[in-house]
Amino acid sequence: MAELSYEKALERISRICSRQEKSSYDVVQKLQSWEVKEEDIVKILKFLKDKKFVDDARYARAYTYNQHHFRKWGRIKIQMILKQKQIPEATITEALKSLDEKAYLTTLKKELIRKGNSIKAKNRYDLMARLQRFAYSRGYEQDLVREVMDEVLKKAKE
Repeated sequence: MAELSYEKALERISRICSRQEKSSYDVVQKLQSWEVKEEDIVKILKFLKDKKFVDDARYARAYTYNQHHFRKWGRIKIQMILKQKQIPEATITEALKSLDEKAYLTTLKKELIRKGNSIKAKNRYDLMARLQRFAYSRGYEQDLVREVMDEVLKKAKE
């Protein structure tokens, strides 16, 4: 792909950012893939931030809500992805605090019960191990998984 001019790149990335929430990292990656000059990338990113097209705090809150609400991910997995997108730690912490604790636990329980009903385990310990692995792979915290496990095991086979 040929190098994109500052004006053309700004126009295209502004259109993208107006339709969908993007992080600074996403914007830089996209501009680099278009082979935009490094000094133009810096100017474009500053413009987008000044005009509120890009806001990492807003992105982190939206991402956190969407991944938990729709994909049923836990805090650890969400945090890991946001770190990969180079979102500041303080911003990630604030975004994760926005999750409702009661709804978070309810989601974990529902997902474990749903998964428990679909597993053909040899015994209770096998079921428990599989459920724990499932919860950890979704990014839920160890202490919360242990906390809800007894209740889940009772309801999983009802």
